[in-house]
Amino acid sequence: MRKYLLLCVTAMLLVTQGAWGKRFEVSDGKFLLDGKSVQLICGEMHYPRIPKEYWADRMRRAKAMGLNTVSAYVFWNYHERQPGEFDFSGQADLAEFVRTAQREGLFVLLRPGPYVCAEWDFGGYPYWLLKDKDMEVRSKDPKFLAACKRYIDRLGKELAPLTIENGGPIIMVQVENEYGSYSDDKEYLAAIRDMLKEAGFNVPLITCDGAGQMPNGYVDGALPTVNGAVGEDIIRSIDRFHKGGPYFVAEFYPAWFDVWGDPHSYRDYHGPVKQLEWMLEHGVSISLYMFHGGTNFEYTNGANTNTPRGYDPQPTSYDYDAPLGEWGNAYPKYVAFREMIRRHLPESTTLPDVPANNPVAGFAEISLEECAPLSAAFGRRVESDTVLTMEDLDQDFGYIHYETTIDSPVKGMLEINDLRDYAVVLVDGKQVGSLDRRHRQNRLPIEIAKAPARLEILVENVGRVNYGPDILNNRKGITRNVVLDGKELRGWTITPLPLYKAETGKFKFRPGDLTGQPAFFRGTFVMDSVGDCFVDTRGWGKGAVWVNGRSLGKYWNIGPQQTMYLPAPWLKKGKNEIVVFAMENTGKRTVRGLTQPILDSLGDDPNAVRRPKRDMSKTPIMESGDIFLRGTMAQQDGWQTFGLDNTVTLRHLGLEVLSSYDDAHSCLSELELLDADGKPLKKDAGTVVYVDTEETKGNEGYAEHLFDGDPKTYWHSQWQGKRKAFPHRVIIDLGEISTVGSVRLRQRDPKMAGNVKDFVLYGRPQFFLFE
Repeated sequence: MRKYLLLCVTAMLLVTQGAWGKRFEVSDGKFLLDGKSVQLICGEMHYPRIPKEYWADRMRRAKAMGLNTVSAYVFWNYHERQPGEFDFSGQADLAEFVRTAQREGLFVLLRPGPYVCAEWDFGGYPYWLLKDKDMEVRSKDPKFLAACKRYIDRLGKELAPLTIENGGPIIMVQVENEYGSYSDDKEYLAAIRDMLKEAGFNVPLITCDGAGQMPNGYVDGALPTVNGAVGEDIIRSIDRFHKGGPYFVAEFYPAWFDVWGDPHSYRDYHGPVKQLEWMLEHGVSISLYMFHGGTNFEYTNGANTNTPRGYDPQPTSYDYDAPLGEWGNAYPKYVAFREMIRRHLPESTTLPDVPANNPVAGFAEISLEECAPLSAAFGRRVESDTVLTMEDLDQDFGYIHYETTIDSPVKGMLEINDLRDYAVVLVDGKQVGSLDRRHRQNRLPIEIAKAPARLEILVENVGRVNYGPDILNNRKGITRNVVLDGKELRGWTITPLPLYKAETGKFKFRPGDLTGQPAFFRGTFVMDSVGDCFVDTRGWGKGAVWVNGRSLGKYWNIGPQQTMYLPAPWLKKGKNEIVVFAMENTGKRTVRGLTQPILDSLGDDPNAVRRPKRDMSKTPIMESGDIFLRGTMAQQDGWQTFGLDNTVTLRHLGLEVLSSYDDAHSCLSELELLDADGKPLKKDAGTVVYVDTEETKGNEGYAEHLFDGDPKTYWHSQWQGKRKAFPHRVIIDLGEISTVGSVRLRQRDPKMAGNVKDFVLYGRPQFFLFE
């Protein structure tokens, strides 16, 4: 082992010091560079998330930490934004990114997908795949595979000449990405594998999966690698499919990503450093995900739905708490990893010095004295009887605007079905409310006293889902319909507003102010010297920022990110222009430039479900004489209806769950009362007056979800922390005396915990008594 380790480390050093090779291969349980064993010490970096002017800078810092290889995803939707129209120029010049790595003495592990995840919108897939509603992405659907082949063939023209066999730095190429966590179609994997070979990638191929998903994600002809495993689990996982190695952890996680509304992710480096030490000493190759995260410029962030909230989009910053921070700053984690790698180099060898930090520069607070209405960005407008999605209008990122006329006065509930993802609602040009998919909101009470009135709904794509089965349900905007007081609204004027490349210089700004509505605000600031800067957006609500015409991405006061990274190369000495879009207009009109980012500061979330004030000091008196229904639910999907022998009159409704199918929890998606004719009673005035157990973490299981009209939300008894024994009780005040002829209830999901079994319903025309 010691002899083998010395060979590995020596080869690692040769790569780190820039010695090049002509052939890279997998043989006899080793990675071989020109026949010599090599241990890969990789770090993940993404070219769109790093200003092109800084590519070389970040790679020098990677090499100074001891890395010998750059691992990089390729983002299909960054290069083929419209079918058949490819862009590999400027920031998208991927070949230049690869050549930069070679000039800096680094090999490249290429990860072209075509699916990549990466907390990137739609996992890297282009939006236009969703236009064909019959196409199934990430499958062997012939239409999908044809699109994949066009992309991979074009990628081959750009990058196949840069494999190590052809004199370049690309030593390996990955087939798909973590496919085992999605499905197990070997024919699909084989098709992608063969496309890469046919495109000219004449180097070893790999797959990567978590240890438990490797059986599904492995395909013949590609070396299996494991994600997230440490210690002996690495050996055991890979030996199942490729006995004896080489052993490669394609994603080692020293940190994690952020989501809007949650604290910044931190991970102490001491544990990861010890794990790194074990891998170095056992000849295991490794890739840090991420070594350097960067920034989701131009609205490219993704989202996850496998979370308690059900929708968690990532912010603009992709700092990731990685060893190298968002703006190229070395965290203590970087120093600790560098020291561990240095210790494992042969004697009398050294790593390059760590480059000095790049300069930073701020600017004093300025007022944005000019404004322009949202309509300044209007271009193509489409008339449609029904609502259309972004995909229907050939739009990838940004916002979409819907407008219709309300012909008569109305007071009722506005329902947006299904909202993707955040909406600002305006009546006659003034905001009357907003709705946030993160909180499963799709309804808003509105009153229109004077007609005709103009109803506007501005919707933001907050991030397409990048992981899991919900990538199949990724259309944006209003994806079903809009209903006001029970009537579907029609006759829409729809305006796509990508905005990430907004030509703000063409907007007609004027001195003054615009309040109570989405608007653009412009100002100038002066830089005495140029350096990396951080635009302070605290006090603003929700929107986007451009400086000198370059998109810095989107801000949101809920945090944890409160600054926008402004790279020095995008600034100029002297006067600079800044434009701020206020989708959620708070009245804030000033900004300033800081010399440090604010990445861990949560702000007020006005749309969050507020924990209701519960008086738990008293216990309800629920008498047997008030029982009007005893029932047993089946463990199945869909509504379950329970008829009554006689109608019952009540205002307060008491639910008592006696048992569940897992004997531990209670969980119900929806409870609905029907009148004598079988029509659902309105729920708008209902309030919870008592509940003895509910899960509140992540706003997951409030009792209010029982009657919010949304089957995707649910009441759940507390499961994090101390659990309450049965029975579990909820009391609802309907707001008015009602006559009930039947009741229907809905389980959350028959495959998940808490399916209700036996229950009792109590009813009183007046209030329950408490003791």
